[in-house]
Amino acid sequence: MSVTYSGPVVSRRRTAFWGLATATLIAAVIAAPGAVAAWSSAGHVVTSNLGAHVQAGFEQWVLTGTSGAELSDAVAFWAVFHVVKAVLAIALLSALVVFGCRVWSHAARSPSGGARVGWGALGVLGAGLPVLALLVVLANIQGAVSPLSSVLTFLPGDATPAVAQVQAQLAAGTPDAVTAALLHDFRTYHAVLVTCLAVTILGVIATSIALLVRRARRPREDRRTRGVLLAGALLVPALLPPLGLLLLANLSTTADTAPALAAFFAGGGL
Repeated sequence: MSVTYSGPVVSRRRTAFWGLATATLIAAVIAAPGAVAAWSSAGHVVTSNLGAHVQAGFEQWVLTGTSGAELSDAVAFWAVFHVVKAVLAIALLSALVVFGCRVWSHAARSPSGGARVGWGALGVLGAGLPVLALLVVLANIQGAVSPLSSVLTFLPGDATPAVAQVQAQLAAGTPDAVTAALLHDFRTYHAVLVTCLAVTILGVIATSIALLVRRARRPREDRRTRGVLLAGALLVPALLPPLGLLLLANLSTTADTAPALAAFFAGGGL
């Protein structure tokens, strides 16, 4: 005996699939990068001892001019970590977008008022997750391209001889080869984010326009769907001001890197 499913049942099953995929990818984004990076280093570098490797390797590199295995291994570990996390975060962002679209579609089209309220509440509660996933994508693309600058965040807060030497050279404007390499990587680190943010801003604008076009193509009788599409088209551009400010801040750092790098070593962060 064959079993057939109605359209709404199939639609809910597909939505459940994307919900499960989203939950699985969230777990993977949290757990997989560190495990894969540790495997890539044959267990020599793990998240728990990464800071010790960075500190020892940085001191050797700055004070002797020779980059040893400690820092090289730490940077390699961190590059793998960011690549894996970026790939998984992109997959998560894609799943969240599909899942979110399906949730709001149910909220607009469900015949039951209670179902519409339930789906709408789920959509509101999860509205911030794609934004968070987007930030994870941007941060990890940035770290994957410039893992050195990213891994230096594991340096201790106390001033060490190597940090003091870099700070003195930056203040005097007389960087040696190591400090010049740090400046170059730090500039690249922020230039990558500028590029990613510019692409993201264009994507936000395109998404808002696409939602308006899709709304215009819906029959006027389909008021709920048109309302959901209009709300999305109006809310998505709310991302533009913070993204624009972040772009300008990183553009400023790219244009004048030395003060920003000095502020980082003084405890100002990346």
